[in-house]
Amino acid sequence: MKRYQKLIILIILSLTVYLVYQTDTKPLINYISLGDGFSQGENSYGGSTYGYEDYIKDYLKDQYEVNHLEVFAKKNNSIEMLKNSILENQNILIKNNNYNLKKSLQEADIITISIGLNDIIYEYNIKNRENLSKYEKKVICNNIYEEFQSLIFEIRKYTKKKIYIIGYPERSKKYNYLIENLNDKYKNNAKKNNLVFIDSNKLLDSEEYFDSNSIYPNTKGYKVIADAIISEIIE
Repeated sequence: MKRYQKLIILIILSLTVYLVYQTDTKPLINYISLGDGFSQGENSYGGSTYGYEDYIKDYLKDQYEVNHLEVFAKKNNSIEMLKNSILENQNILIKNNNYNLKKSLQEADIITISIGLNDIIYEYNIKNRENLSKYEKKVICNNIYEEFQSLIFEIRKYTKKKIYIIGYPERSKKYNYLIENLNDKYKNNAKKNNLVFIDSNKLLDSEEYFDSNSIYPNTKGYKVIADAIISEIIE
């Protein structure tokens, strides 16, 4: 009889431990951030601040065990560079764990991208003139947009999940026409390809979200962008 009592107690203890473990264990969610300095939280001084990806990770941590890969976002990334990283299946070693980009895209639950600003700056400056004609600007923008479509096509080989495309604030006199035009193209593209366009220009409608005339927001501005992305995620 005592033997059966001990067995019952052992089973109850095992079940209790199991249930406690299940209660405390959060489900895993994979979040990958792609793009340029805007993705990294670049500030107006060339450094990095708390960016939208950090705020998203903080939100997710309340409910999930978050595997957040931000290493594929790089300050100087262009669309072509990001696409080549996918084609070459870039590998990154983090804390003795090897991550390759294609597999990371396949496993991702949430993907955010900010890309295209470095392309605008490069294409404009390579002309070596301060004032470009409207036609020249349109050609630049169309070329960048074609590259962007090619990038999305490549990403779609590995995931059908929603992709959150973050547009840029339209605050640069020199590049404003191109940024505005590219934002419009991204927005129109989003409707066709299961993308979600986050209109940073519309969201950041006050100087309080910037520390200077730079295109890059401060922490308050990045928080507003993050909140908009989170709202889309939880819908």
